[in-house]
Amino acid sequence: MKGKLHIFLCVACVSLAVGLTACTSVRDARATIAQADSLLTAGEIYDDSATLAKAVDALRPWQVFAATDYAKACFYLGRLLRTEGYYSAAMPYLLDARHARTNHSELIGRVYSNIAYMCRLEGNYPLAYDMYVCSAEAFLAAGDTTRYLIGQTNMAYALAEQGDTAGVRALLEPIEQSEPSAALAAMCYETYAEGYLRAEDYTQGLRYANSAIEAQGETPSVVTIKAQCFSLLEQYDSATCYAQQVLKSTDHLFLRANALYILTQEDSAANLSDVRQAAAERAMVLRQIADNQGDLARAVEILQQDLNSRPRRWGALVIGVMCLTVALLAWWRVMRRQHREYMIAREEQNAQLQQQYAERRQKIEQEVTQNIDALLHADDWRKTLYWNDYEQFCGVVNKQFFLLADKLKAKGTLNEKELRLCVLVLMDCFDSKQLATLLHYGESGVRNYKQHTANKLGTNSRELREQLIKMMTGEA
Repeated sequence: MKGKLHIFLCVACVSLAVGLTACTSVRDARATIAQADSLLTAGEIYDDSATLAKAVDALRPWQVFAATDYAKACFYLGRLLRTEGYYSAAMPYLLDARHARTNHSELIGRVYSNIAYMCRLEGNYPLAYDMYVCSAEAFLAAGDTTRYLIGQTNMAYALAEQGDTAGVRALLEPIEQSEPSAALAAMCYETYAEGYLRAEDYTQGLRYANSAIEAQGETPSVVTIKAQCFSLLEQYDSATCYAQQVLKSTDHLFLRANALYILTQEDSAANLSDVRQAAAERAMVLRQIADNQGDLARAVEILQQDLNSRPRRWGALVIGVMCLTVALLAWWRVMRRQHREYMIAREEQNAQLQQQYAERRQKIEQEVTQNIDALLHADDWRKTLYWNDYEQFCGVVNKQFFLLADKLKAKGTLNEKELRLCVLVLMDCFDSKQLATLLHYGESGVRNYKQHTANKLGTNSRELREQLIKMMTGEA
């Protein structure tokens, strides 16, 4: 007994320790998420990947109960890996955030936006467009009008990369007419410029690039568009000037590669002492881009596999149905075993009751036989067969007959003469003539009365005595 108690205490202590550890881990994970939330509001990134990974691992077992926290942890880790250029590592975390059962629409919008950004970098603009559509719908559900319009602009950018200027205009004209903020207007103009650049209408591209600069000032991406447009219009001096400005203002791989490409087109690059050095730097940047492209391709492949696979909710549903089926089978087996044990116990109890009834019936029948014998040997009992003398010879009969009379009266359906008839039938020592004499009826009346009484007791006249014995023994 003591050994079992010690084992129980050990198991309880281990369970308590595990529970406390899990609670501590979840609390720390939520504290990390709160810090990341505050940095996101300020436009910054929580850059501790190890802490974010711990938060994801701590919340993964509880993702059903803390879906939003788990989705946030996955999003922040995926977003950090994406900004650091680890695209194939970032995609699974963003997909886990996408599949989390959370109603946080703004979070889901951000997740889709990050996924779409990687698709756009990889060059898969149709898939990027689809992801931007999901992002815009999520922001619209969250009631975030600004981010919804940004999502619309991103959709237009994906169309612009495909040279679909009509699609770009259809998306951006409603935004322009809504008097957007300067930042949003600049995004719209930059998207127009990109679309016309891809459609080889470089004059319109320059026009909208200048509009974007007027709205929010010069940004590396807009300046790159201007440099490309001037280069393609063969205005090399302006193209070189803006390309050099891009190299001085950003470390973005794609923008630097485009700027270096423009600068190496002409041997008379104004502010570069060695064109070969520019070509070498561009080659290095392109190698880095190629490495990133390989990682981006793997990330997009992971996304496409996820989109083509069966939705996870069906997997969860199947697992739930299987668990429910197993639980029902286990419950059915337990109930079946209990029912079988109950039926065995009931059969044993019924057998015992039948044996008791049989013993009581035998005893009653013996007593009835003895009492009838005593009645038959009584002096002159046949000479005075009137009901007034009933108590005289009933004194010889066992008192259980009076007990039967009490039971019959309790039924409330038999009258006095029917009660007397039942007692005489149970005694089984009178023929029909003697019964008629005792009851003051004719023989046919006795038979009718006997049948009528049997009907009231739920039997027939032939089995009336058997029914009365069952009532005495408690069987009926």
